[in-house]
Amino acid sequence: MRAFILVFALSIVSLSWLNSAEARPGGGHSSSGHHSSSSHSSSSHGSFSSHSYSSHSSRPMSNEELVILLIIVIVYILFKMMEQRRNAASSLASMPTPIIRVRQQDQVKRQMALLKQSDPNFSGILFLDFVHSLYSKFYSYSTHPEFRYLSPFLSADLQRHFDQTGPWIISEVVINGIKWREINTADPDRETICLVIDANYTLDLQGQRTRYAVTERWLFERKKGLLSPEPEKMQSLCCPHCGAPAQFTDAGLCEHCARVIHQGDRQWYLARRAVLETTALAAADLVTYAEEQGTHFETIKQDELSEQMLRFQQQHGLSDWEDFWRPFANDVVKAYFVTIYQHWSRRDWQGARHLLSDRLFEANLFWQQLYAEQNWFNRLDDLNIGQVEVVKIEIDPFYEAVTVRVYASCYDYTEDASGKVIGGSKRSLRRYSEYWIFARRIGAEKVSTPYSINQCPQCGAPADNIGQTAICGYCGSKISTGEFSWVLFLITQDEAYDG
Repeated sequence: MRAFILVFALSIVSLSWLNSAEARPGGGHSSSGHHSSSSHSSSSHGSFSSHSYSSHSSRPMSNEELVILLIIVIVYILFKMMEQRRNAASSLASMPTPIIRVRQQDQVKRQMALLKQSDPNFSGILFLDFVHSLYSKFYSYSTHPEFRYLSPFLSADLQRHFDQTGPWIISEVVINGIKWREINTADPDRETICLVIDANYTLDLQGQRTRYAVTERWLFERKKGLLSPEPEKMQSLCCPHCGAPAQFTDAGLCEHCARVIHQGDRQWYLARRAVLETTALAAADLVTYAEEQGTHFETIKQDELSEQMLRFQQQHGLSDWEDFWRPFANDVVKAYFVTIYQHWSRRDWQGARHLLSDRLFEANLFWQQLYAEQNWFNRLDDLNIGQVEVVKIEIDPFYEAVTVRVYASCYDYTEDASGKVIGGSKRSLRRYSEYWIFARRIGAEKVSTPYSINQCPQCGAPADNIGQTAICGYCGSKISTGEFSWVLFLITQDEAYDG
C-alpha cells in the first residue's frame, strides 16, 4: 500500500512537470520574442531536465504520513493545473482565431475601399514602404541631429520624444511585420490609419548592447481629401512638395525648396504611438525552434477572388487564367522559393537580392549577419514544394500583387562551424506552409527583354553584380521596386496570415 501511494504521488509530480513545459517560439532565425515571425518557420523539440527525488529519513513513513503527503501533492498539482488552464485560457483569449482575424480584416477591407474612393492613388504597398522607412529612421535618428529631418512626419509631441533621453545609439532596426488595424475616413477633417508593428533593434546604452523585440501601435493622420503621392515620393522619406531627400529644420522647412511642410497637409504623419510589448533577445534565440501552428488551417482566400482573377485577365489581355497562372506558379513562385531558400541555407542572402523587396531583404539580412558572427548555418535540406494556390489579387494605380499559399517540406536545422546540430533536426522532415506576396509595377509585363531568374530583369546581365541597395552594377537600374519584374514583397506565416 505504501509503495502504491508513493509511486502514485511521484507519477503525479512527474505529470505536472510534463504538463508545465512549454515549447519556445521562434524560427531558424527567431526574429521576435513575442511570436513566430520569420522568413521561414521552424520546428521545435522540447527538452526536459531529469529530476531525481530522494528521501533520507531516520525511520520509515507511517501510512498516515504517506496519506498526508499524498494529499499535499494532490492539492499542489490541482493548484498548478488550474493555474496552467487559466494561463492557457488567457493566452487563447489574447490570440484572435483565424475566423476573428478574417472578420477584422473584412472590416479593414471595407474601410480601405472607402479610403480609395476619396484617394484613388492610394496604394497599400507604397504606404507600407513609407511606414517602413519612417519607423527605421525614427529609431536610428533618435538622439541624433538628423532626427529633425523627420519633423513633417511626426507630431509635435513625438518630435520632442527623445529630447530628454540618451545618450544612446539604436541600430540594426528590423521590421518583421506590419498589420492593418483600422482605417477611419468618417471624420470630416482628417483620415487616420492604425497599424501594429512587430520589430526589433539593438540598443547601445553606455557600452552595453542589448537587442529588443517590440510590438508597437502607430496611428497615422493626414488632412481629408488628399491624393497620395507617386511611388518615388512614397518609397522614401522626401519633401512632399519638391521630392528632395528629407532635410528639414525643426519647424518643417525644406532646405531644398524653402517650403514649410505642416504635418498632414501633404503627406501622412505619425500622430501617436504606443509600445505594447518589449522583450530582450539573446543569441540563443537564433536556434530556438517552435512547432508549426497553422499548416492545417483552412486557406484564407479573398472573397472576390474570382472577380479579381477575371479583372487581371482582362487587364493583361488573357483569354484564360491558366495562361498566366501556369508560368507564374512554375517560373516565379517555385523558382523564387527554391532559389531564395538555397541562398538562405548557404548564408548567401546577397545572392537573392534581385528577387526581394527592400523591406524583406533588410529584415532578414540582419539575421544572416548574426549567423555569420556565430559561424552558424540554418540548413534547409531536401526542400520540396507541394501545392501552390492563389489566394488574393490586388490591383491599384501603381502596383499589382498576387498572394499565394505555398506548401513545402524540408529538413530544417541549425549547425555550428563543426557541423554539430544545435537546433532543429536532420532526421525529422518538417512540413509547413507560408503565404508569399509578389508585387510588380503596372506595365512591367510589357518589358520584352527575356531574362532568367539569374539575370537582371532590366538588362539581362548576370545577377552577380547587384548591390545591397538592389542597383544593378551593369545597367544602374534599381530592381527591387517591381518596375521590371515580380519581386517577393512579403512572407507571412500561416498562423499569422489574416488576408
